[in-house]
Amino acid sequence: MRTYTLLLLSLILVVFVGCGPVDPKIVFPENLKTYPVTDSLAFDPDWFSAEKKLVVVSKGLYVFSIPFMDILEEYDKEMPVIIVITSEDKDEIIQRLREYEFPYPFIHDPDGLFIEENQLWKRFGYQEKNTIATFFMEGDFLSELGGAQIGIRHLFKKQLDEFLR
Repeated sequence: MRTYTLLLLSLILVVFVGCGPVDPKIVFPENLKTYPVTDSLAFDPDWFSAEKKLVVVSKGLYVFSIPFMDILEEYDKEMPVIIVITSEDKDEIIQRLREYEFPYPFIHDPDGLFIEENQLWKRFGYQEKNTIATFFMEGDFLSELGGAQIGIRHLFKKQLDEFLR
């Protein structure tokens, strides 16, 4: 009986350790490559250490066809926009982003390390089938504003104004 109790307690401990809190710090894996989409805007490694930044993480390319670029252009001098894309083919990514007239360079993460290491889907309460996470960061941490509403123009603009005050 005592063996079963110890076994049960060990199992409960393993479950609780596995369900522990997510580290609040967001980490960008160092081994990922960056690619420009246009010749006029190259990736700047200093963006990682910027005090305020917008991060768009996507498993696909559809989100970049949503018209939020014109809003970002008003603010991108005040804050970097870090794009992480997990699609496999970097050449297809560049071609599609050019078609969408999306000028920002991107971090190519075909193995989804950024999502996995930061437990983004768990952090945001998303299901694995979700394909995008957009959020504001202050330093190495999520901003209190949390998710950026890039698909709702008036709300996104309001969030940007509030975030950059």
